[in-house]
Amino acid sequence: MALQRYAIYWAPEAGSPLAAFGREWLGSDPERGEPSRERETLGLDPELVERATVTPRRYGLHATMKAPFPRAEGFGEAELVEALSAFCARRRRFRTGRLRLARFGRWLALIPSAPRADLDWLAAECVTHFDRFRAPLTEEDRARRGDITDPLEKIYLEQFGYPGVLARFQFHITVAGPLASPELDAVEAALKPAMLSFTAEPFAVEELCWFGEPKGGGLFRIVSRAPLRR
Repeated sequence: MALQRYAIYWAPEAGSPLAAFGREWLGSDPERGEPSRERETLGLDPELVERATVTPRRYGLHATMKAPFPRAEGFGEAELVEALSAFCARRRRFRTGRLRLARFGRWLALIPSAPRADLDWLAAECVTHFDRFRAPLTEEDRARRGDITDPLEKIYLEQFGYPGVLARFQFHITVAGPLASPELDAVEAALKPAMLSFTAEPFAVEELCWFGEPKGGGLFRIVSRAPLRR
């Protein structure tokens, strides 16, 4: 399948309970880039669950390390895969504090319970190291980001194609949104007990993934996984 954009994401290990939860809750299977056959509603109205997950479903359960971008001329997919494997082989895996469910405006996401320099550093390395593979920003790209008022985010958009990087980076695994209260309250109340088993232990960052978006849009799928060094 031809792909129009690529991204570097953290994603849960294939076959893990968190990966299974992501498939069933969001309704997408990033391993195949297909909708999931089974859905988890956590006792909520299915129509509310659909609205809560329709936006994050496109990307699968993930945390962005380098935001989606079109591939620059002169590079093939194999070169991207090889570059990420080499990058991860030279960087150690690590653990952070436990994850917790948090609000970001009208969104819900899992975030580390405390800031972690190693996580921020890894994301910054992804942003800068792989920028050579990104095609130049277009006016369509700028329009998609809307009116950015933060001066630093404007610089980041022009230099790296995405505003939420480096000093504006916040590691997060989006699980729902956007919703307005009180619907966000209801989804948060249902998700909190469902997330307990995923937030009881320190969060492990052990690999990174290339994700790809098919031409014409649709569900992102995992192109390759690259383990970080033990």
